[in-house]
Amino acid sequence: MLTLSAYIREKCLHIILLSGLLIMAGCATQEEAEPPPAATGTPATVEEVAEPPPPPKAILTEIPEVSETVFFDTGSFEISQREQLKIDPIAVRLRQHPDSNVIIIGHSSESDNEEDNMALSYERAFSVAIYIASVFGIAEERIQVVAQGNGDPATSGSNSRVEVISPETVVRTLNASDEDGKF
Repeated sequence: MLTLSAYIREKCLHIILLSGLLIMAGCATQEEAEPPPAATGTPATVEEVAEPPPPPKAILTEIPEVSETVFFDTGSFEISQREQLKIDPIAVRLRQHPDSNVIIIGHSSESDNEEDNMALSYERAFSVAIYIASVFGIAEERIQVVAQGNGDPATSGSNSRVEVISPETVVRTLNASDEDGKF
């Protein structure tokens, strides 16, 4: 039977021997470093490092306001094909410029019931908004719908209308290169 001190000495000896073996094993696998090149009198070639490309430049483009008036049949909120053609260029602009938005203001003709006028003007504006969102994939957050009722009547022509306005916008784009617009 070993005493406590003998047991400790034996364990310490094992640890020391094991540490020595690990050190020797680590040294045996190291590769020898290459000696530095001898000076021969010829200058060493310097490898040129390409400079990183310049950071992209922000280009601010002013997009002018675009507006169109879409007319409806009296008492209706259905958009005719002819009137859809008026909306299409504004919707295409929205798709091309994701930072832009649109305001759609619905109007209605005068009638005795103000609630009916507001509802009809809202339905007209909403039908234009649904057309832009569903056909052109424009996010609803970019479309503002306003019901005007029979307020703000048209100076000439029918008040059965919707004003579609894409306000003036400043669009910021990044251009990584000035050469031919290539990135």
